[in-house]
Amino acid sequence: MTEEEFGALIQQLDALVQEFEALPYPQIRAKVFVLLQAIDTVHRESLGRLIGRLRREGQAELVERMAEDPVIHTLLLLYDLVASEDQIQVSAASFIPLQQISGAPQPRLRQPVFRTVTQLEELPTGTMQAFDVGGVPVLVANLEGELYAVQDTCPGSPAPLHLGSFSPPVVVCPWHNEAFDIRTGKRADQIEGPSLTVFPVRIVDGSIQLTIDTASDPTTTPGSNSQRGSRGGP
Repeated sequence: MTEEEFGALIQQLDALVQEFEALPYPQIRAKVFVLLQAIDTVHRESLGRLIGRLRREGQAELVERMAEDPVIHTLLLLYDLVASEDQIQVSAASFIPLQQISGAPQPRLRQPVFRTVTQLEELPTGTMQAFDVGGVPVLVANLEGELYAVQDTCPGSPAPLHLGSFSPPVVVCPWHNEAFDIRTGKRADQIEGPSLTVFPVRIVDGSIQLTIDTASDPTTTPGSNSQRGSRGGP
């Protein structure tokens, strides 16, 4: 199988998961994701033991060399067995020499573009709901009147988080059982891995508004739009 064929297979899997998500049969959807969870658990446990054994036997370098293969890297990344690109970039950027930033041009100020997605009364406390905001799947949760918004996809998989379990403030992926704190987007299961993207959310006259993008505004300095029940930024 070529890398292109592997990539096409991943895209097909993503499309199939979305098709199952759209099925008007809740019981079938639930059983499908229970099946996916069981398969994932078998793979995660087996691969975790294999990679762990190799590293304990002093073969960590071998694991890293194997991970240079894009197909193998995708699988190991899917099960949190290698560092993600985001983690590598964050580690590499932990120190930036002053000379690299002293002459940098000042960025133009940008203001968030908020869009109304629903009314506050439609999202009771202790619940979460998924929205499509400009083509971006976003998950919003109401925690005792405070709203939080994160991406509605589990990093490294096509699984929609809103189909997972929710025990405020923790949402669990229906496929990989990865747990995230919906307030911060960070992992809540003590396992290293990429965090969820956090989006600004606010309440205006009883309407829940989200923003996933910004508009250039070179003349105005964005002010604070925070209101009761709003949260934004990672």
